[in-house]
Amino acid sequence: MPLPLIVGAVVLAGGAIGTAITVHRLKRPAKIILLGEGMSGKTTLLNTWQGRWDAPVHRTHPAGEFIGKIRLDTGKKILWIDKPLKFRNVKDFSGMDEILDASQNGVKAAQYILYLIKAPHLEADEEAPGASVPYERLTADVARIKRYITKVERVIFVVTFTDKDSRYDLLGSAAYLTRVRGQLSDLISMLNMREETRVVAGSLATLESAELLAGEVIQAML
Repeated sequence: MPLPLIVGAVVLAGGAIGTAITVHRLKRPAKIILLGEGMSGKTTLLNTWQGRWDAPVHRTHPAGEFIGKIRLDTGKKILWIDKPLKFRNVKDFSGMDEILDASQNGVKAAQYILYLIKAPHLEADEEAPGASVPYERLTADVARIKRYITKVERVIFVVTFTDKDSRYDLLGSAAYLTRVRGQLSDLISMLNMREETRVVAGSLATLESAELLAGEVIQAML
């Protein structure tokens, strides 16, 4: 299987010592847990990182470890840094206690938690903010994630299927991201990790859009 090229970019303003520290940090393995309800795009996102976006999607599967590449601009030259990505777990997450509790060891060990959210759920929630069934489920999931996290460096909410949210084309990517970040504000506050939490949004419908979203997720981890 070919190594994936993950489009992550870091621009560094500093001398040789700063470059050495940054390279060391970027080379550290990233322990990741990937969560989200069924059919939220977890397997497609994994396939995109592994260079096989168009592989058949049957169900969530273990991902193991693979290598990504991060682009580092030192101001003098461009370096490409190999970064091991270790997926401890990939779970269909739901508000059911028994499923969440079965994931707690993976959440506790993770440095990065990626939680996928379907954009159409957020669009539907605008009619009654915070009251829709999908949003209640998100609230339950986030409450349990907060209970389990111990070593996490960053939580990333990944909004998928923006191609099925009519607001995306209407607002444009920047304004849309602001809109959904606002919708998730209460959940981010619940985690009590506002500075460590990121929101990205995109589509997995085409190879181009999937690669863009996969790259933005990596950017959010840096």
